[in-house]
Parts: sequence; structure tokens; C-alpha cells
Amino acid sequence: MGALKGSALVEAIVAAVIFLCVFAISLETVSRLTVRQDNGMALVEAGQRMEECFREYAGRENGAYTKEYEWGEVVVRIGPYREYERLREIVITADTGQKKMELRHVVEIE
Repeated sequence: MGALKGSALVEAIVAAVIFLCVFAISLETVSRLTVRQDNGMALVEAGQRMEECFREYAGRENGAYTKEYEWGEVVVRIGPYREYERLREIVITADTGQKKMELRHVVEIE
């Protein structure tokens, strides 16, 4: 009574090994997702500052403008867009020291 047959014992061992492998893989995945080398909050702030710089510099003349922050800098370059006279390209680049992000807009001159 309560004795396992040989095949049931093998099935229990195989199931235990499968559960152990799934647990080990999920633990490894979670640790890779949570341990990052970059500062996520600095990247979020850089994205927000890039949008602010677009709103601030969109109406200015062609040229390059730089704003410094504690996490890095944002460079705004405004110039003509290809051969179109009424269009300007605004390229905004944020450099956090670990990551470099770029945002491009094409706007019509009013």
C-alpha cells in the first residue's frame, strides 16, 4: 500500500527535474531583467528634456544649441530640410554618457 511502481518513480523524478530547470531559467531571466548597467531614470529624464527642447527651440533660427544637465547634455541642431525652402529639420541629441538618443522632427516654417 502506498508503494510506487518503478515507472511512477521515474516519472516523478523527470517531473522534478523539469520543474527545477524551469525554476532555474526563470530565476536567471528575472535577475538579468532587474540588474542593469544604465540608469533608467536618467534615460526617462533625457527623453522628457528632449521634448522640452523641441518645444523651446522649434521657432528659433538655424544653428546648434546646447543645454547641460547633471546627467549629460542635449544638443539641438536646426537646419534646412533637403531642398525644401519651407521645411526645417530639427535634430535633438541627448548624451547621458552611457546612452545616446536622437530625435528628429521636420517642421514647416510659418
